[in-house]
Amino acid sequence: MAGFQKLIEWLDGLSRYTVVVFVITITVVMLAQVFFRYVINSSLQWSEEISIWALIWMVFVGSAVIMRDWAHINIPTFTNLLPIKIRPYFLIFSKIATILFLLTVIWFGFKVFNQTFHARSPSLNLSTRWAKLAIPVGAVLMTVFAANAMLLDLINLRRGNDAHFENQGNPGLE
Repeated sequence: MAGFQKLIEWLDGLSRYTVVVFVITITVVMLAQVFFRYVINSSLQWSEEISIWALIWMVFVGSAVIMRDWAHINIPTFTNLLPIKIRPYFLIFSKIATILFLLTVIWFGFKVFNQTFHARSPSLNLSTRWAKLAIPVGAVLMTVFAANAMLLDLINLRRGNDAHFENQGNPGLE
């Protein structure tokens, strides 16, 4: 278990660092585009493509970062109405359903990535398959983090730690 938690910590740190790099990339490229367009009066043709591709990767890797803490937007009203003895089973079921969905996204994401219909970007002349790769990569990371969250739930359920389930689904209250 300790080895798996170290892997989770490492993947989380790498994902967070990657998201920061993408945010900085988008910021720098867009600032350069504004400078070139309005000061030098000559637009950069490649800036929009790089920003869009960085945004795509940022969204999917960033979703995994959020999945680590199970902090995606949700409405926990129903969950909070459940008795504390039933709530863990509902939360574990929701994580299993999420993992099954993510496995489907991974499957179809790699199928799309391996197809031959990809276009080439106009400015950079790169295959759009590399932007599409963000989908299964992000889904793999989300699956690992969701499995970790489910494992922690199972451990706390086995230990009878009801406090672990008190505020799940209420980010900031956990």
